Amino acid sequence: MKRKLMVGLIVVVLIVAAMMFLGCLEKEQKMSFAEIKATVLANVEEIDTYKFDLNTTTRTLLSNETNSTEMTTSINGRGVLDAVDKEMKLNMNTSMETNETTEVMEMEIYLLNNTMYAKLNLGIPGRPAQWTKREMPEESWASQNQLEQQMELLNISEVELLVDEKVNGVDCYVLKIEPDMNKFWNSTMGAAIIKSAQSSALGVDIKKMMKSLSMKEWISKATMYPKKTQMAIRSVASSDDLAIPETEEKFTMTEDMEVELLFYDYNQPVSIELPEGAEGAVGQPLIPVLNQTTQNQTATTSV
Repeated sequence: MKRKLMVGLIVVVLIVAAMMFLGCLEKEQKMSFAEIKATVLANVEEIDTYKFDLNTTTRTLLSNETNSTEMTTSINGRGVLDAVDKEMKLNMNTSMETNETTEVMEMEIYLLNNTMYAKLNLGIPGRPAQWTKREMPEESWASQNQLEQQMELLNISEVELLVDEKVNGVDCYVLKIEPDMNKFWNSTMGAAIIKSAQSSALGVDIKKMMKSLSMKEWISKATMYPKKTQMAIRSVASSDDLAIPETEEKFTMTEDMEVELLFYDYNQPVSIELPEGAEGAVGQPLIPVLNQTTQNQTATTSV
């Protein structure tokens, strides 16, 4: 009799648990991607500080009539951002690998008081790392705020809700984001990329080069804050697209970039201070390649 009673109680408990689970599931399913999008955009307005990890891989294929060269560029970085005081710190390690060589460099970037400080270590014996600095216009801050850029893309894009996934053990909604490219080029991120390309010596028409851009966003169910972002960007350019002498050999360059950002430690106290030596930084523009790398990697991500 007792055994039957216990079995009966267990069955009742299982049924109640199942009903509770199904009730929760039904509640989650009723939350549309439009509601998720609206909630995330609203929540981000309350974020004052956060940390992020940045990982990018760019595969470049340069081809001409006789041969081709492949290069893989990998960037691993970790950053801290204070949206209230408009300060940022980012440490990056970069490796550029071809069939013949591998080059490694380290970079530290600080943004304080509308000034960007950068320290580049090329790992060349006898050539010590040097701090440089340049003034940043007030409006350029938005191009450095990783999270704000992701939310701007989310706001101008077509969004599809995918199957839920876990990120580091955290239950997340997964959003597939396809940006409206016309709106993208008018966005903060698009404007930063265009400006960076225009400032280079190659006269690149970046709008013509970029062939595709897609993104996935993982949103924590517990906080409704972004947890992870992945982007895929393809760019194709030929020598005809660039401002180079016609006497140079014709070529085509294809770049496939994959970007991943992890966001964490929201609204936790942070301290961003210039390291020793940065105050004496040389006041000169960064070299064009460094300028473009900084804008693309810190802005898009970047791109």
